[in-house]
Amino acid sequence: MSWSALKSLGISQLALAVTFIATGIVVNFFQAVIYLTIRPWDATLFRKINYYLTYVFNAHIVFLVEWWSGTKAVMYADKDEVTKFFGKEHAVLVANHGCEVDWLMGWTIGERVGILGNARSYIKRILQYAPVLGWSWKFQEFVMLDRNWEQDKKNIGPQLRILASYPDPIWLTLFAEGTRFTEEKYLASVKVAKEKGLQPLLHHLLPRTRGFVASVPHLKGKVAAIYDVVVAVDKNSQHEPSVFSMLKGREVKTVLLFRRIPLEQVPDDEKEAGAWLHKLFQEKDKVLDNYVKYGEFIPAKDKNREEYASYKNFTTFEIPRRPYTLLNSCFWLAAVLIPLVYYLCQIVMSGDVGRISVVAGLIGAAHFGFSKLIGLAKVSTGSKYGSVELDGQSGLNKHKTR
Repeated sequence: MSWSALKSLGISQLALAVTFIATGIVVNFFQAVIYLTIRPWDATLFRKINYYLTYVFNAHIVFLVEWWSGTKAVMYADKDEVTKFFGKEHAVLVANHGCEVDWLMGWTIGERVGILGNARSYIKRILQYAPVLGWSWKFQEFVMLDRNWEQDKKNIGPQLRILASYPDPIWLTLFAEGTRFTEEKYLASVKVAKEKGLQPLLHHLLPRTRGFVASVPHLKGKVAAIYDVVVAVDKNSQHEPSVFSMLKGREVKTVLLFRRIPLEQVPDDEKEAGAWLHKLFQEKDKVLDNYVKYGEFIPAKDKNREEYASYKNFTTFEIPRRPYTLLNSCFWLAAVLIPLVYYLCQIVMSGDVGRISVVAGLIGAAHFGFSKLIGLAKVSTGSKYGSVELDGQSGLNKHKTR
């Protein structure tokens, strides 16, 4: 049996699921301990320790990308800027939300520049109650949002100031479209754009600006830059861009455009800041349209055009993967599976039906829970675009994963 065939077997995915859940529970326990005992007295020490606990957990997921599926993290960016700034400064990633693994590919880049343990995002507050993942997000101090703008307006500032005060660099991801791209949501977005006199986009939903505008004042002077991120799926990719594809060991081909923009370029005026975000999405839309048509974000024949001046020094490259996610997963696979297999052999040989049933139930529950957690990343779990007021200045952006 080939290695590829082995990775696609249900037993292999079950082993990953059990290990992931077991590791998550251990990490949750220690995160809870330091959250309750160290954080009230020394927040800096708490965040230093929590970086490594978070890394242990997040590295399992990035392992699926880098080593299990063999997916490459290809970038289109200014290589000198990446070397100089990435992983060395606080940054807000304003990314498109077009496929199921966009956040995961961002995490993979983050791992390669040493930021994975401090990868943060905006999420719906209700998700903090999701076992394992949600609990970890709570302890990681993700920005928690409600569906009530008045409440969010009060809460967002203190949460952002906490992240901006971190002793080590963070990446805070904002999906300004508020939900993943689907045809139904796109049609609703076009309708809203026309009603508001805004230019409809071709490959993105109209960004919701209020969350962005509300965030900027709390980040200026503390966060150095916005990273404009555009994730494109290679048209030659043979597999669906999904977590389940990667779980089955199937390579997903994507390219990520990263453009660094100093945060100080965002206007202080709320209306102007909203217009700035709309312009950013028009630029995203243009380069993604190029990729769809020509297989390049900036066609070679157009690279010297004035509208592409900010992409002048961009090249396509891949930051080499590091061995840490592989070592982390190998350690936990051994630590969890060796005792588990030994115990299973013991109870099977004992013939105790009750104990066999209990263990089988626990393993089944772990697999079910793992599937549910991955399900948080599916397109169908996104919010309904157009179900709330979408005037370009409405509802904070809520992302269901990370």
